[in-house]
Amino acid sequence: MQKIQEILANYTNRILSSKILPARKASFAVIPEEMNPELKECIRQMGYEQLYSHQAEMYKRAIQGKSVVITTGTASGKSLSFYLPVIQRILENPSRRALFIYPTKALTKDQLRNIVEFVEYFGKHRIQAGIYDGDTPASERSKIREEANIILTNPDMINATFLPNHNRYGFPHLFANLDFIVIDELHAYRGAFGSHVSNVMRRLLRVCNYHGNTPRFLCSSATIANPAELAENICHQAFELIEKDGSPAPEKEIHFWQPEYIKEAQRKRSVTEELKGFLPDLIENCTRVITFCMSRRETEVVTKECRDILAQDPLKLGPDFSDKISAYRGGYTPLERAKIEKDLVDGKIYGVVSTSALELGIDIGALDMVVMGGFPGTRASFWQQLGRAGRNGNKAHAVLMLKEKPMDQYVGMNPNWLLESESENAVIDKNNLYIQLAHIRAASAELPLSIDDIASFPDLGEIIPLLQKEGEISEHNAQYQWSGQISPAHEISLRNITSDTIKIVDREKEKTITTVDLVQAKKEFYSGAIYLHDSIQYKSLDLDLESKTAWVKEVDSNYYTEPHKPGTIDILMEHEQNEKHRIYSCFGDVRVSVLVSGYKMVQFNSHQNLGYEGLNQILQTQMETEACWIQIPDNVVHVFVATGKAPSLEPQKQMPDDKSIPRFDYTEGLVHCLKAAASMRVMATYSDLGGDIFGFAHPKSHQHKHAIILFDEYPGGLGFSEKAYEFLNEIIQNAGNLLKNCACNNGCPACVGDHRINKHLILWALRSFYKEVPLPSNIQIDGLVQYQNKPQAKMPWKQLEENWQEVLNRFDRENLFGARFLKQSSLQEIKSSKLILYFSDSSLKLAQKPDVIEGIQSELSKVIDLPEHFELLLRPDDGEVNLKNQLKLQRMMSNGKGYLNN
Repeated sequence: MQKIQEILANYTNRILSSKILPARKASFAVIPEEMNPELKECIRQMGYEQLYSHQAEMYKRAIQGKSVVITTGTASGKSLSFYLPVIQRILENPSRRALFIYPTKALTKDQLRNIVEFVEYFGKHRIQAGIYDGDTPASERSKIREEANIILTNPDMINATFLPNHNRYGFPHLFANLDFIVIDELHAYRGAFGSHVSNVMRRLLRVCNYHGNTPRFLCSSATIANPAELAENICHQAFELIEKDGSPAPEKEIHFWQPEYIKEAQRKRSVTEELKGFLPDLIENCTRVITFCMSRRETEVVTKECRDILAQDPLKLGPDFSDKISAYRGGYTPLERAKIEKDLVDGKIYGVVSTSALELGIDIGALDMVVMGGFPGTRASFWQQLGRAGRNGNKAHAVLMLKEKPMDQYVGMNPNWLLESESENAVIDKNNLYIQLAHIRAASAELPLSIDDIASFPDLGEIIPLLQKEGEISEHNAQYQWSGQISPAHEISLRNITSDTIKIVDREKEKTITTVDLVQAKKEFYSGAIYLHDSIQYKSLDLDLESKTAWVKEVDSNYYTEPHKPGTIDILMEHEQNEKHRIYSCFGDVRVSVLVSGYKMVQFNSHQNLGYEGLNQILQTQMETEACWIQIPDNVVHVFVATGKAPSLEPQKQMPDDKSIPRFDYTEGLVHCLKAAASMRVMATYSDLGGDIFGFAHPKSHQHKHAIILFDEYPGGLGFSEKAYEFLNEIIQNAGNLLKNCACNNGCPACVGDHRINKHLILWALRSFYKEVPLPSNIQIDGLVQYQNKPQAKMPWKQLEENWQEVLNRFDRENLFGARFLKQSSLQEIKSSKLILYFSDSSLKLAQKPDVIEGIQSELSKVIDLPEHFELLLRPDDGEVNLKNQLKLQRMMSNGKGYLNN
């Protein structure tokens, strides 16, 4: 440990701050008396004379028949918490079965090694366990189905193999005797993936019910804000939560590292450059360290450059440490990964550089330090990575290196936000219509559907008639059964919303990399796009919509791409609205229409624009989804327009002929920081939540206003924007903190998205959501007449008749709804508490509508001290009705729409 402190002392100019998390003592409980004596003796021989309090609590509740979710820390013995009740029940009745579901194959294999200890103790005649996934040979599958009490698998296998075959191949015995379903790393099931898995569990419970059985769930999760809610949404049962951690934890010291600024290059060093300087120091001092990188490319680059530095120098007499560090990532064979894991446990290597593949609970032994090459995106992932060090009881160190990203810089300047605040919510939408549709199709092929299945699928009544119309489902005696030729379960990709998918194919290797839905393909696989898959960079060569294939090739690029997406947003339905301070916000359904006409190239690390390319083929997408939107205060709109840099507040323009990059936009800075703050709060990734500016008609004033909109990037929505609406006030404040605490002087790609955007103006805009504040004195905008909206005294009702013109003038000055319309009034009359206005007959055709009258009354109340029971009446004047125009319009309409082309 002293060596680590000495090494860190060489980098004091990088360390922004250090925080110490105190050690925690263990809290023990006796082994429950009711536990099977043989099982007691088994765990005693494994070294357990007593249990941690949470392990004993999990055992007790599980044996009582409860479904339980546990959220204790990394290395707290959660696995044993599962094993004990499961094995107890199997010892009571060997016919009982348990499914252990894991999100990755590597974690599945690691967990099997732990279960094998119990199998070896009790003998295969009493307990058997096996992995049943895509790598399991066909010759072993039947044996596992027939003999294994514990089957380790993944959600994809449940969806495509277990459920479609529940009535054959030995599966009936499994579903009839399924006692426990264990779901490890529950927090990984969020977004589209979690929403799909929720529907897989609906189908699984339905099949179990058919076989006369109702299993219980045992789940584990990293620390998130809503573990019980997430468990209930995925597993469809009531859950009890265990969150008090009885395991010991060593002291941890966390160092927040800001990469060095290089004056000559006018940029900060990249995290990759910092790692290749720091890690060799640790390895040469035999420090056991794991380093997390954000991509496969970074993992390989860092490992290679560290090995080069560690290789024996001819002028250096020390040993060659280049073989003491290894990369670890997806794409390695199971044997390669198993060897690295074993070498790390045995101490043959000191360091491993990994993607998030090692973030989950794979046992890699006792480590001294964790180095994070960038904030992993959520607090849940941060705590998971942090928990990889200090397992031997000694003090652990962690270094969080900050990238030039909004969240990284915010965390660096606000470490207490990371260490002390409540974790994020894991968001899913189990009732997404597109996802329900896919799983109802699959469910109908597994068992006929009936009205009782509305309890499982709430939109069944809407979807069944649609499937009947398409000829996919037939009805027999109020039962609805699949009548298609193919298995619908095999058409489901648990990572995509819809079955309308595009294959992504490596042209050189002739290998399908993945599939994505059509909407995503148009935004991410236009010709020239750079795409990251398992952290490998690919360049899109061609998107063929007819063959539903995107052709790509592997590249090593110094930039990524962002599509230029001019489009429109239409409000379909408002579900909720709220008005507080100057914040008018809504949540509802919207239609997002996008034209991808080109893309910009953005440099890694610096995030600067390298250029713009137009597309020969403009790609159009349209998606109905959920969104929340916040009206931008009028004075902010006024100032942004005055800058001359607010094209989002003007009518959309066609791309210029020279295809030059669109000018930067101050509204983009507002969207950028609010989207970043929202993503931090709702546990959304870059591709989960979209953001933009759009114009809408205010439902009260009926005036055209502008709003920032945050929308789910999935058809039908997944709940991200709904959760953002719930925490909107907190999100606006966090966006302000992000700007204030950013290390830049005036604005940068991290805080506002572009170094040309003045962050002080964006910060002023955020403050303006709460009250009208003057522009900062250091901001000068040519030609700007300061927007004035100071409250003026209301006109007394008795003075209205002689001062009607002043009312009209105020409507005009303050741009209130109906200002120009009211000027068309030929006469105004006041009777008691009624204001009567006279208009031409044609004007009244539009004006005499309840919402219009309500809107004008609302605006009048801002200007006039209206009496109680006020009533606005619009009456026709005595002028001659323009019959000539009415007859002309009737003739035009009777001739069809041809007149429009004349």
